Formats: sequence, structure tokens, C-alpha cells
Amino acid sequence: MDLRLAVDPPDTLLVSVREGEEQTEIAVHPARAGVQTLLAAIDSAIATGYGECFWPAPTGGQYWWMFKRDAESLETIAMWTRGGASGWEHTFRATDAAAWLRSRLIAEIDRLRLEPSA
Repeated sequence: MDLRLAVDPPDTLLVSVREGEEQTEIAVHPARAGVQTLLAAIDSAIATGYGECFWPAPTGGQYWWMFKRDAESLETIAMWTRGGASGWEHTFRATDAAAWLRSRLIAEIDRLRLEPSA
């Protein structure tokens, strides 16, 4: 799995994820809050086996990040909904080493100087 972060002005976090041919970009505003909730969800999954967070989509709707740990692997699932009766739509799914995914996210946070507030 490949994970990259970017910030779109004025303060929208863009998370680009790719696994093989599957690729998507997920956005949230503000960037630091997005980083904080994503990292907390991953840390929860590493500690307890499951973590999740919800992001309001900048163009309407909502994203749902889910992380499920199995031994040393972490499954990443992202879903999207516009709300109401539309239900959740698959956006992205991949599995990689939990430690690698967390370290990759931290490296991207550091590169963009997006350290979450304490």
C-alpha cells in the first residue's frame, strides 16, 4: 500500500492511497484535525484491534475510515456516503504491516509539518 499526504489551500488534507491498480484520494478540512483523527484511529487499531474515524467530505457527504488489526497486519478500509438512504459506498481497501503504515503516516505528517496538537 502507498500512502501520501498533501495540503490543498487553504487547509484541506488530501490523503492519497494506492494498492495495485486501486487508487483514491480522500479529503478533509481542517488538515490538522484530519491528521489527528486518522492517527488516533490507527493507534486504536494497533492497541485494541479496531479503530475508526469519520470525516466530513469537503463537497458534501462523509468518509468513514476503519482499521482492523490481525496479528501484525492492519486492514485499511475507507467508505463514503452522501447520507440518508444512499448507504455506504466502497472507496478503498488494502492490508499492510501495521508498524509500516503508522511509520509511513508519521513520515508524511512530519514532511508536511502537520503535527497534531496535544
